[in-house]
Amino acid sequence: MTVQANSNTDQTKPDSPAAQDQYQKGLDLAEAGKHAEAIECIQQYISSYPDDAEALNDTGAILHCLGRSEEAIEHLTKAKNILPDSAEITWNLAETCLAAGKTDQAIELFDDMEQMELLNVELLNRTANILLDQDKSAKALKMLEWSQKLSPDQEILGPMIEIIRSKLPENENADDNEIAVNTDN
Repeated sequence: MTVQANSNTDQTKPDSPAAQDQYQKGLDLAEAGKHAEAIECIQQYISSYPDDAEALNDTGAILHCLGRSEEAIEHLTKAKNILPDSAEITWNLAETCLAAGKTDQAIELFDDMEQMELLNVELLNRTANILLDQDKSAKALKMLEWSQKLSPDQEILGPMIEIIRSKLPENENADDNEIAVNTDN
């Protein structure tokens, strides 16, 4: 899994050179693997600029690296609300949700990810695996079917799908949180 902090500062930044320096220092520390120090710098910056989606994304990515997934999800969700079309923020949020076992929250992002051409079979298959570990076989089946639709040449999926189908009760489906596989391509 790769969650990335954004080292690109193309977005409009505050006029304060001190604030920009604080933010850049946080990014530099994160690049150096000093995540605890980096988060302190960037959170100081965010206290003055709470609606900077790039900084919120970076904070989420660093918090994720520190294993603070719940806080990371909060920051990434806020960033996504500010910049809903950001591929980087959407990817980071989905990855962090999956790492935290919040599969339903991650799956909610998949239609957007497909529109952004971010959704891939590796992510869908990994999500299916997590869902199987969570005893959510019907949802896992939907992810594998979606994956197979995206890339029909995955020979292993056919038998896997059949095995999962055979183990599902006949009346079981994903009613508890229906997952619609997008068939529009």
